[in-house]
Amino acid sequence: MIDLAAQKILVQDSANQYSETLVEFDRASVKRTWKKNQSYQIDLTATNDGSLAYSLLRNENSLLVGGQEYLIKQVKPDLKGYSNQVEITANHVYYESRRIWQYNKRAGTSTYSIQDILHYFFDGNPYGFTWEVIGNFSKVQIENLGNTSALDALNTCVDKFNCVIYPDNKHIRIYARDAWQKQVDKSYLYGYNTTTFSCSWDTTSIQNVTMCYGKQKDGQEGQYYFPPFIAKNDTSIKRWGERPGAEISDERFTDKNAMNTYALGTMQADPVTTMSLTYDGDDQVLPGEVWYLRVEPEQFDTDVEVTSITDYPFAPDHRPEVELDNSVRTLLDEDVAQERTIKTAIKDSQAAAKQIQQTSQKAAQAYDSRFIGDLYGAEPKLKARTIAPTLPGYILKVPADNPDLGLKKDQQFYAATAVDYVAGLAEFVDDKIPETPSYDLATPTKDGLMSKVDKIKLDKLKTEPLTSLQMKDAVNGSNYVLTIEDGEIKVKKGE
Repeated sequence: MIDLAAQKILVQDSANQYSETLVEFDRASVKRTWKKNQSYQIDLTATNDGSLAYSLLRNENSLLVGGQEYLIKQVKPDLKGYSNQVEITANHVYYESRRIWQYNKRAGTSTYSIQDILHYFFDGNPYGFTWEVIGNFSKVQIENLGNTSALDALNTCVDKFNCVIYPDNKHIRIYARDAWQKQVDKSYLYGYNTTTFSCSWDTTSIQNVTMCYGKQKDGQEGQYYFPPFIAKNDTSIKRWGERPGAEISDERFTDKNAMNTYALGTMQADPVTTMSLTYDGDDQVLPGEVWYLRVEPEQFDTDVEVTSITDYPFAPDHRPEVELDNSVRTLLDEDVAQERTIKTAIKDSQAAAKQIQQTSQKAAQAYDSRFIGDLYGAEPKLKARTIAPTLPGYILKVPADNPDLGLKKDQQFYAATAVDYVAGLAEFVDDKIPETPSYDLATPTKDGLMSKVDKIKLDKLKTEPLTSLQMKDAVNGSNYVLTIEDGEIKVKKGE
């Protein structure tokens, strides 16, 4: 679409007598919507400023925006307090082709090219509509052409020729699909320039099986040029199973193969697909462009056609909302992505199962590594103690082979411990063994480990070799001195 941020909105009356620029309008309210072969319109809210432009905002007058003309179809005044506003919806002028009416009807079934149809409806029209066919189309059979509007004829072309209609004001361009799509070097990358993405598949209306009836022979009721048959879309059936639907009866066909091809083309063999996103990048988004789309969280990447754009040309901060191609190719790409996602999920599930198995094995190993025990001590031994234990005693053993401890199943063992870690041991010892007294060292004037008298006596003892030895007579108590002189023992009476 064209960048309209610097453009103006002109309001023009239906008689083309007056044209004025609209000044007072809510720029964020200007919303333009284009959807391939479905809608092309603009919406806005304007404020009454007493101008000619505001007064011209009436039904069937025109808005000229970005070089395109839109006819006002809905006018809704909105009065709030002192604010006087009006909400406008205007359709592209191309829809005025409904005013061209072809009353003549070509009865019966005939084969037409797309140009034949356009000539039949638009030639000599008084409203200035012209047309252009871009691309190549095969001829089709149409029954009772005419007695309808040119807009209806264009819709018939969309149905019969699978074309795209994209008008430039009253010049209507009709594109073949391959001529319409334009491959461009642009990308939608979720998480980078695309902040929102949604994709939905509606399988409600799938039909891949139908009964076909062709032309009956003249004057022969129930007699056909070929027997009625059932047409099946094998690709769709393989993907979705058989989905029967209403029969197809068409007097145009006298050839079974042609009828089968037509039936396969009219059945809704695949889901209706809707993809949409918000584009935050700087590249301009145009109808019919084919972009590369990557949505990494869904492992989804494919080429997609821009089939709908809702933009806000006068509010550049409001990013465009884009809808994308719902072709079978996109469906197949999504299938591939889904299959890839399923494989990833299976791989993750297998990894999780393996982790659970490893955890279970560790838990079992931990359970087998627990300690169990046999009750220790006979009842008389427990009662013999002054302080009976509050908990039973056990001798530990292992319930299974424990290579870490070097023990076999049910083998007993004792755990090393320390005095401080034995419950009740300190109290038991204190009750049986009195507290050991403490003493200081003795001195000649103070008792200690010995008395002070003994300390004095001890100090008098000489441990080195003696030159004399004092002794007392055991009978009369006299003192004697014993010496050794030149090897002779001598005794002298002393004091």
